[in-house]
Amino acid sequence: MIDNIKQTVRILYFAPCVLSEGVGGGARLKNMINLLERLDATIVLLSYWTGDRFAVTHRKFNNHLSTTTVLVRGTFPRFIKAFAIMLIVLYGLKHVRKSDVIFTHAPIITSGFPALIVAKIFRKPLIIDFTDVKERITPKRIYRQILKMASAVFVVSRYLEEEATKEGVTNLVYSPGFIDPNVFHRDAKTRERIRNILGIKEREIVIGFAGSFSHVEGVPHLLRAFKNMSNKYKHVKLVIIGGMNVPNSDDVEQLIKDLNLEGRAIIVPLQPYELMPSYLSAFDIGCSPKIDCKENIAASPIKTYEYMSMGMPVVVSDIGQFAHVIENGVDGFLVKPGDEDDLQRALEYIILNPDKAMDIGIKAREKVIQDYSQEAMLGRVSNVLAQVYQTKENAR
Repeated sequence: MIDNIKQTVRILYFAPCVLSEGVGGGARLKNMINLLERLDATIVLLSYWTGDRFAVTHRKFNNHLSTTTVLVRGTFPRFIKAFAIMLIVLYGLKHVRKSDVIFTHAPIITSGFPALIVAKIFRKPLIIDFTDVKERITPKRIYRQILKMASAVFVVSRYLEEEATKEGVTNLVYSPGFIDPNVFHRDAKTRERIRNILGIKEREIVIGFAGSFSHVEGVPHLLRAFKNMSNKYKHVKLVIIGGMNVPNSDDVEQLIKDLNLEGRAIIVPLQPYELMPSYLSAFDIGCSPKIDCKENIAASPIKTYEYMSMGMPVVVSDIGQFAHVIENGVDGFLVKPGDEDDLQRALEYIILNPDKAMDIGIKAREKVIQDYSQEAMLGRVSNVLAQVYQTKENAR
């Protein structure tokens, strides 16, 4: 039960992703749902997701959470995708009378638009978790209407804070990426088991990346930097967890072959979110070599918080949110986006200075616990829900 509210808050949540996805929006969604469950809220989650078929699935997780997911093939024509969005609206209309608050994971067409319609018709307060820049397919007018309709907006980065302010949003709450450090922590036995599976020896150092192979992630830069240093450091390996699961993906597997890195660079298929702490335990260095683009300027990549929470040194492109998060050389390293020499220098420094690297990793985990954990965000979300709910009751 949320402080200052005498009954359980019932939330109708619209999302453009599903809980089973371990990267990007799916990880943020999972963490937000977990946090709301800790506040004793009940949640009906309605998700639009691109799959391998058209289907509607229903699932009840526990007394707090039930989900409905509309799956649509990416190759379907637009009118079928539009039908799927309207199907989400219909499910929203079915549940809205028993809801106190409408949540939407982003002000975009697949989640924000159904939330806007349902909130307007039934005059329910709307809360937005503003996580990314506007998608190309979302009309600017709808994007603005969703933001203006909101009773409160969580923003994951300072860039999106400025973006929402330009659109006239006043009730903004800075809420960057957050995770559960009790889940993301290094376990020695798990580390040994995963490294054995991957064929990594005890004294070998693992540079790790986890995420999609989207071109904005900059994985080719990491591969080329690793290639430049691979002959010098025979005891260093690169583990890449992910796949070509989004449009405009880099062909990482082919690039590994082109660079003659087979056996030194290992690709692991994208893993379920609950297994990610185990696989991250195998890493010694976490790397996020993102390129300079609007998407990365606006985002607050949750994977880097996960690296930091594991107590490892991180090397991150100096772009967007992480210029505000990481103190260079203290709790991580910032490198110029796309600069493979700078990336290589940071990685070599960590390899050659293990004691300093260990200290940086410890400080990284301490920062996550203090500023980017579920505990750190619990009060902010609770206060917003209490404020919105009380405004609703006063109006009634």
